[in-house]
Amino acid sequence: MIKKQLIAFSLIAGMLFPVLSFAQEKEWSEDCQNNYSIFYEFYRNKSYLDAFEAWKYTYDNCAELTKNIYIFGPPIIKAKIKATENEAEKETYTTLLLEMYDRRNELFPDRIGFVVGLKAIDKFTYFPDKVTETYALFEKAIEIDGYDQSAAFFNYFFNAGIRMFSAKEFTLDDVFNSYNLVSEAIEYNNNQLNNEIAEIQTVIDSTDVMTADQQKKLNRAEKELERYTIVDRNLEKQIVKIATCSRLESLYNDDTFEEHKDDTVWLRRAAKLLQKERTNEEGEIESCTDMPVFVKISERLYEMDPSSPGARSMGLLAFQSKEYAKASDYFVQAAEQEADPIKAARDYNLAASADLLAKQPRTARDHARKAIKLRSDYGDAYINWAKAYAAADGACGDNVFEKKAVYWAAIDKLNRAISVDPDVRKKANKYISSFKNQIPDKTISFNLGWKEGDTYQIGCWVGETVTVKFY
Repeated sequence: MIKKQLIAFSLIAGMLFPVLSFAQEKEWSEDCQNNYSIFYEFYRNKSYLDAFEAWKYTYDNCAELTKNIYIFGPPIIKAKIKATENEAEKETYTTLLLEMYDRRNELFPDRIGFVVGLKAIDKFTYFPDKVTETYALFEKAIEIDGYDQSAAFFNYFFNAGIRMFSAKEFTLDDVFNSYNLVSEAIEYNNNQLNNEIAEIQTVIDSTDVMTADQQKKLNRAEKELERYTIVDRNLEKQIVKIATCSRLESLYNDDTFEEHKDDTVWLRRAAKLLQKERTNEEGEIESCTDMPVFVKISERLYEMDPSSPGARSMGLLAFQSKEYAKASDYFVQAAEQEADPIKAARDYNLAASADLLAKQPRTARDHARKAIKLRSDYGDAYINWAKAYAAADGACGDNVFEKKAVYWAAIDKLNRAISVDPDVRKKANKYISSFKNQIPDKTISFNLGWKEGDTYQIGCWVGETVTVKFY
């Protein structure tokens, strides 16, 4: 079979010389060149299993021929692993996969940290019992390249930490340190990508033209940002199962605060974990911000670093103390300094919630709109917007119809919340049911000249056009 392939692909080899020329000046045998051509053509057509035999020849006999042997190798070997039923043979191929990464770094050491990260991911997948060695590989990759890793890398890295914790190789402190490291790495990459997107968009807006190169860069950045966002959500789902308030009390208390009160990294990590909502042993949602040490941590963090995390913590403190106007100011301060639009949107929405309690519906509307501008599918922000309109009951208009028309505007926003974010349907429907009971009376409306289907422009700060509808 191999001889027929050699003949069939002999012409292709000539076309591929430019691909090979960058690797080495050395002249390679015809067998090396032809086998490379064979496996490359199979690879290009995604026939990975068919590519294995020729790929293995080049790997064994022409190791320095081209870096493509190692770039294209993983999917080819993985196809072989998947197709192999014999466990002993399967282990041979999984071992080959890991050895291939080591050889790549030895022969083509241009992206050592990246390749170590790839090896760590595959070791996690194919050698689940080697978790300690796998975790060390993840750490080594970060030691070499820092946070410059893919979203998948950090997803597997934290899963390795969870596996270490389950195997009792990690203490509670260890798993939280792992979480903090990965969380900060994701935040770093999110900020980098958000800044890149903002810069590209600024150029596009200034010229009113989008070039093909700009479109390509924008699409790449947005897709990668989406990957990090998905990993971040998965990370949060896992950590809240572990980070119960009773467990956090052993790590964050008066003694540990005194020990770390001058360490902004520790303070920031502590504040972040204590702010998270999690399910307690009774199955109820709780936050650990009512722990007395949270006050000390928040105030000290803001004193040392009045950036987003510090301002956010102070906002939560003020909210708990029912100082709602002050809470809103802190949340806005956090939002204005936050590079991640998802987090900034949440800060603005928290400000809107505080505004409503401070009886400032117009400001609440404005902050909810800012949240939605940053995150168009933010159902909770639409709900706050609706509540702001409902709070204007009696403030806009001269008669009962005009004063109650704000409830139609509120219902419109609640329906919008459901359409963009089905997860808030239950909450939004409760408000819709309540607000339907507050709309203008049909008979009174008719007497004032309004009937079903008419449109009405609400005055004052609301400024919405609504359709008259009786339920």
